[in-house]
Formats: sequence, structure tokens, C-alpha cells
Amino acid sequence: MKHRAVKIVFIVLFLLLLYVPTAVWVLAGGRLKNENLENRVLAEKPQFSLANLEKLPSLYEKYYRDNLPFRNQLISLYAHEERALFYNPIVTTVTFGKGNWLYYINVNQGNPVASYRGEDLFSPEELRNIVINLRKTRDNLKKIGCDFVLLLAPNKFRVYPEYFPDYYGEMGETSAIGQLYDFVKKHTDIKILYAYDQLMQAKADFPDVPIYFTTDTHWNRVGSYTASKLLMDTLNIQLPALSRENIVQKETPYAGDLTKLTHLSDTMAVDREYYVKDEARPKYTQKNTNNGLVHYGWSDAGQGRKLFIRTDSFGELMLEYLMPYFSQTVAMYNSEYEHQAVDELQPDVFVQVCLERIMWEQLLNGPLYVLPEDR
Repeated sequence: MKHRAVKIVFIVLFLLLLYVPTAVWVLAGGRLKNENLENRVLAEKPQFSLANLEKLPSLYEKYYRDNLPFRNQLISLYAHEERALFYNPIVTTVTFGKGNWLYYINVNQGNPVASYRGEDLFSPEELRNIVINLRKTRDNLKKIGCDFVLLLAPNKFRVYPEYFPDYYGEMGETSAIGQLYDFVKKHTDIKILYAYDQLMQAKADFPDVPIYFTTDTHWNRVGSYTASKLLMDTLNIQLPALSRENIVQKETPYAGDLTKLTHLSDTMAVDREYYVKDEARPKYTQKNTNNGLVHYGWSDAGQGRKLFIRTDSFGELMLEYLMPYFSQTVAMYNSEYEHQAVDELQPDVFVQVCLERIMWEQLLNGPLYVLPEDR
């Protein structure tokens, strides 16, 4: 009788563990933080049909695994324990640097650690192919009356190597991004800009102001302004120089995208956001579409000049400093880019903002703009 009672207790406890979380989730889950922090699309509830009958069990398993009650809370608890006990992130795409610095090291996006060590240099053939693509881009744009500029943005560790973990060794003396810049400058007249020197100068001039977020992949608005000024100087448009007077710090703490990936955003909101004040900056309007992946801007101060930017999130942070000076601006993420968008705008300037870790996929896959008759 005693053994039977113990078995009943265990069965009841098992059923409680199995069903109570779901019941509580139904009643209170809507009031909990359930943001998707994993930088991927979570599985949706599958629809029943005879066509997918065989796959239905596995589809439901994926759906339940991605939408498990209290999933975020449990992962966050595990993430905090892993950091406290072993100082390890729970994802392989992020590494903890010194202090509160986080770095993105996704091997599927340019292998940043190999870039840091200088182990991913371009081959001579790759450099020649990139030059062929850039020349074709420049020539195609010239035929429609458009200037071409390539702007290279360094990875975060290249500007802040001192906080990168020591176990990755020393930063390599040679880099693929420096190799590319030097090769293009030496062998072509293409307008190529590499913001590294300007960013390092800003870092030296304002040592207490970070120019990349400590817990985010990106440069902040001080860094994006620095790159924007370099670009605008090339286009003969003057932006004010950075100074103590025009750098403004926001008071609200900021948790970067890497804290979300590591499920630590609730305890690592240690960043501060900055913006660069310019009272003389012309007014402009902006519209975002496609979930923020396409941006349109209009200004009365652009003297009819039109700008097209092909970019990623790094270039997006530059838009507030560029759009006021062009009558029309279209900025498209690389994933959304279509040659037809250039045809429709007929821009005066086409800018490709290229982040170090994705140079290969952006520059080795053909010209960045192809004329209609050649598509």
C-alpha cells in the first residue's frame, strides 16, 4: 500500500510538472517578456492537411520546441548561470570580451576570429575579380550619370582589440580589409573609402566616448557620424567636425543586440546611446518599409541631388547624417536590393557600405549594379 501511494505521488508530481506550466502560461504568459531573441524565424504552428500528414509530428515538435512555455525565462536563467560560473555565452556566435564588451564571432559571416588573426586574406585571383566587379559597377553607373563610392566599415574588434579575449591571440598585422583597400587604391581610380583611420582618430580624441557599442555589433552614432563625414567630404558636402560640444549622451541605458543573442539583456543594459547635435542640419522626412529594410528620405536642401545607398545595419545608422543633404535618398539592405530601384531613382551618387565580415559575399558575386540590357 505504501509503495502504491509513493507511485501515485510521483505520477501526480509528473503530471503537475507537465501541465501546470502550460496552464500558468495560458493565464499569465501574455504579461511576460516573450520577445524573439534568437535572430531567426521561430517555427509557426503547422496547419493540418493531408499533404503534410507525414511531416506533421516533426512540424509540431519544432513548433512546440520554439514556443515552449517559459522558454525565454528558462534560457535566460541558464545563460546567467553559465556566465556567472564559467564566463561563457550560451551561443557560439558571441564571445565575452574584457569587462562588459561583447563581440560577434559568427563563423558563417566572414569568420571574424580568422579576420582578427589575419588568417582569411584574399587570394590574388579574388582581388582581381573584385576589381573587375567594381570597375563594371563604376562603368555601368557612369552610363546613367551616377557616381560610385565604396565605403568599407571595420569590424568592432579592429577598432577595439584591447577588449577582445586574450585566448584568441594577437590581432594579425595584415588584414583582408586593409589588403583590399590598398589593392583597389593602387590598381584603380575607383572611389574607395576605409573609415579605419578616422574612427581611430575619434577614439583618440574622445577616449571616454565609445564609438562602437560595448554590447552590440555596431558602431554607435558617433562612429556612424565619423564615417558619414568621411563620405560627405568625398562628395564635397561639409559636415561639422566632431567636438565635445556636439556629442550628446542619452541617459537611458541601452542593451545591445549581442545581449539579446546571449539572453542577458535584462542584466547587461550597460551601454549609453549618443547622438551628434547639429543645429544647422537641414530638416528632412523619412519613411521606412519592408520591416525597416528599405528607407526613403526627402529634403528641400538637396539641390536636386539624389543618393542611393546599398547597405546593411551599419549604413542605416548613417542615414540621419546623409539624408538632410539630398533631395531624395533611397537606402536598401543588401538582402532587399534590386537593380530596378536604381533605375527608378536615377541617383547622382551610388554608395555601397560594406562591412568587413561580409566583404566576400558582397564583392565577389558580380557587379553591384547591372544595366537593364545586360540583366
